[in-house]
Amino acid sequence: MSDSANVSSLEAVCQFAASVMQFQQEARLCMTAWDSQLRQVQFWLERDRPGFWKREIENCTREVADARIRLHQCRMRRVGDFRPTCFEEQKDLEQAKRNLDFSQKQIPRVKHWNIAAQHEANEFHGRSGQLVQILEREIPRLLAILRFSIDRLQAYADVASPTSAGNSSRLNRIVEALEQSLREQQDQLADLNTLHQQLDSAQQASAQQAVEAEANQKDAGQNAPTTEESDPQP
Repeated sequence: MSDSANVSSLEAVCQFAASVMQFQQEARLCMTAWDSQLRQVQFWLERDRPGFWKREIENCTREVADARIRLHQCRMRRVGDFRPTCFEEQKDLEQAKRNLDFSQKQIPRVKHWNIAAQHEANEFHGRSGQLVQILEREIPRLLAILRFSIDRLQAYADVASPTSAGNSSRLNRIVEALEQSLREQQDQLADLNTLHQQLDSAQQASAQQAVEAEANQKDAGQNAPTTEESDPQP
């Protein structure tokens, strides 16, 4: 039984190593993009939507109160024995109540989808853990073995065939191109990570501004003077 590796093309080994590097970098980019999208959805459901619908409920509550006041004022108006129908005011009140009911129903829906999104995110991270392990542990080992094998095979080819200097230089160029491609892809991954960090910072700042705006709105509502208007008696 022969112990030889029977390698007929060193260039094919280099091309295989290049394909492995490309797969590693593309898979890393995909995993980073998916994780970023999941975090955006979770942020939207966990922080953005609850505050939005809470403010909508407060606005709708004020609209219902204003609509009731307008309807009451309309019913109090009389010209002799004539009493207005107040159809528009009644219609506005019913629409305000529907808006309030719709906004109140969104709170449990947001909670439901937030829990569902967290469950799906946990499922994704659990299932993708094996791929992450392959990308960060197994593939680097494979690339190290391939690089060692390429160096040994290239050295053997140089000793066995002194006239193979042209092939050796071409393989060196292939290896250098692979290393350059790897450095460029690593730079792209670093830029993408920086972009994701900036996006997270912007989302946190937006959430903080929304909380501060809501607090200021509450303070303004509490400090606003209240006036009671009374219609003149007929």
